[in-house]
Amino acid sequence: MITNSELPRDFLEKLESLEVAYLAAEDDPIRQSGFSGGPRRWRAERKPILGAIEINGDILDVGCANGFLLECLIEWAGERGITLIPYGLDQGAQLIELAKKRFPSYRSDFYVGNAWDWEPPRQYRYVYTLYDCVPLEFLEEYVYRVLVRMVGARGRLIVGAYGSRSQGTPPFDIKGFLESRGFSVAGTAEGGKPPVTSFAWIDRMNRTTTSFIKHRKSLNNKEFKEECAL
Repeated sequence: MITNSELPRDFLEKLESLEVAYLAAEDDPIRQSGFSGGPRRWRAERKPILGAIEINGDILDVGCANGFLLECLIEWAGERGITLIPYGLDQGAQLIELAKKRFPSYRSDFYVGNAWDWEPPRQYRYVYTLYDCVPLEFLEEYVYRVLVRMVGARGRLIVGAYGSRSQGTPPFDIKGFLESRGFSVAGTAEGGKPPVTSFAWIDRMNRTTTSFIKHRKSLNNKEFKEECAL
């Protein structure tokens, strides 16, 4: 279990290269969001995120790129009578600038930073993140950090995974991973036929989640004390 380690340099370089690739698709907001399947598949494979969104609230998209997914989620939620307020985080400064242009009234609510060590100015009702925002060996600690730092007391963390239809790759088993690490999964959703996206969510106000957070805090405090004693 990884706690206080920094992300590997080669992984960070990969993230930086994604920004270059996304910006190259300047005439297509969907491709600029890292998706090449067109608008019909985009809606079918991303809209299931709304399965986790039941009431009005603010939503932080971790790895928001140009903000187009947020824009779509707000529109799709509106079709159900739900109002969402957008917030975004991305490591790419130029992508964040595009997101700010997309949401001029919320420019101050989009941030440049790495989700692994980002300290948010506040917490949010909904937080959406992809499982591969960090290497797999960091994922358990990452989910814990997002829950503690970013998700409000009555909030919900939504974790997504994207497979590849062209490569025949199914999405990562988010639900299985989370449950194997002791998290209580409140719900799941899939997108595409056959499923090529997968989503699972965790409620912050859940007895199992609360116990897990307390346990992890005690472990982290113990590790910190051991490091100080060295």
